[in-house]
Amino acid sequence: MNFTNIFKNMWLQLFGSTEFMGLNVGFWVGMIVVALIVVIENIVFWNVKPKKKGFKTELKPKRISN
Repeated sequence: MNFTNIFKNMWLQLFGSTEFMGLNVGFWVGMIVVALIVVIENIVFWNVKPKKKGFKTELKPKRISN
């Protein structure tokens, strides 16, 4: 017996169905995981402070001496 069957049987005993709003519960679990990843990324990236103004990122070519 694999994990999927164990989870399915446990879910059936708790809630009586493996579907919610006509869609499989696995779909909803996947949607929740994706939503959590998006929220965590937004929290992380919105809290990153911007670099100082006037900071140049241009690369100057190196001189090759012969």
